[in-house]
Amino acid sequence: MSDQARKHIIRIAGFLILLLAAVAAFLPAEPKMPGRFIVGGLLLAAGVIELAATAARRIHKPSAAIAGAATVLAGIRLVADPNAGFFPVLNMVILWLVVRAAALSFAASRCRPPLQGWFILTAATDFLLAVMLLAGLPVALVVAGLFGPTSEIVDTFSWILAASFVATGAFLIAAAPIEACERED
Repeated sequence: MSDQARKHIIRIAGFLILLLAAVAAFLPAEPKMPGRFIVGGLLLAAGVIELAATAARRIHKPSAAIAGAATVLAGIRLVADPNAGFFPVLNMVILWLVVRAAALSFAASRCRPPLQGWFILTAATDFLLAVMLLAGLPVALVVAGLFGPTSEIVDTFSWILAASFVATGAFLIAAAPIEACERED
């Protein structure tokens, strides 16, 4: 595969994940499905897109694949479990964010600037979102204030997913030219 094709695949993946971020941000406006299904579906879609971008990379494939696979697995777990309430979803999203942050931090430790900075920014975003969830930041109150009463799961996680997806999408778009042609040292 040519460097140009790699760059386009990674960049398109970034734009698709940004589109998912917009969907996640506006989820509270349409709570017709169970919250765990919505959150799981978004995670599943983002994970599949990330794995497609991983296939186009030359290096950092293992850590990128771990981040994408963690996203897919979290999505499948939430979509497949009809009994997933607020706390199982909370635990799954926190675990997903921590695994992603660890995988992206590992990749950051193994590359050089400017790609290293993008890895660090994305890992830090996911880690801080996990800490916010652990600290019990009342994200649900902000969302409920903006959109009115909605599912507690959607309230809490729509903006968390949106923030993580924005960081991931921006990373993929900005890093696409670098990632597509970078070689192992």
